[in-house]
Amino acid sequence: MILYKYLPSARIDVIRNCKIRFTQYGDFNDPFELNPNINKIAEEIEIKALIKKNFVKLIEEEYLNNPIINAFISKEAFIQLALAHEDTVKNAVVGIESSIVALLPGMLQMTANSLLGALSLSECHDHELMWSHYSEEHKGYAIGFDTTHMFFNQKKFADDELRHLRKIDYLDTPPVINLMHANSAELFFVKSTRWKYESEWRMILPLAEATEVIENTPYPIHLFSIPTAAVNRIIFGAKMNSEDKEIIRTELSNNANLSHVELYQARLERSSYGIGIERENC
Repeated sequence: MILYKYLPSARIDVIRNCKIRFTQYGDFNDPFELNPNINKIAEEIEIKALIKKNFVKLIEEEYLNNPIINAFISKEAFIQLALAHEDTVKNAVVGIESSIVALLPGMLQMTANSLLGALSLSECHDHELMWSHYSEEHKGYAIGFDTTHMFFNQKKFADDELRHLRKIDYLDTPPVINLMHANSAELFFVKSTRWKYESEWRMILPLAEATEVIENTPYPIHLFSIPTAAVNRIIFGAKMNSEDKEIIRTELSNNANLSHVELYQARLERSSYGIGIERENC
């Protein structure tokens, strides 16, 4: 399958350097990205079970870390005293859950933006809105990637939910998330149906694995090397100027590893409001 990345003409460096950005979620144009509808951390019975499982251990640690307490009471007596109030502690934890839940989206965004970057690609190569929004109003270009290349499947283990391309699921309403039972699809691969025209696929990698980092505000730019064999084709935008086209042709001719890349031209189909794509003669 060929998937496409739309780029402005200023980003010809992607071809020149064979590096592409994996973007932090905070830099995406959809304000609902990684802003999940978390309604609870877990069911009340699960929270109480978790507290019970670790209750004695927490009491022991508190006792050992407090020399004033252990100077006046034995560890065993302190544990028994605490256990007598176990239900009170459990109910207090359950009671503050709603306050914690309100903070979770912000905490999740902060953590993800420091650790993860996403590459967004599209099934579409001829959608006028994609060309307008992501390719400098048709003055840029699009790269077609061969997604059978191993670059797009870097799983560390069989059920690795990241490190490979996954299709975005478009929903009318956001999923209601129980954090204890949340999965990566609900957090990273769901968008509103308003974005369905993008036909997006997404791949997430750790930012720490970037080939190059460029300082930028508010988020540093993390570039990852692209294998030249993964680049299948380039489509010139319908309004791309001849100088920019020639720069790309020169970059391809100067790099023997890109000699296989096919060139196409997007054209405005005035009779249908569509975008036609024609193979260029080399």
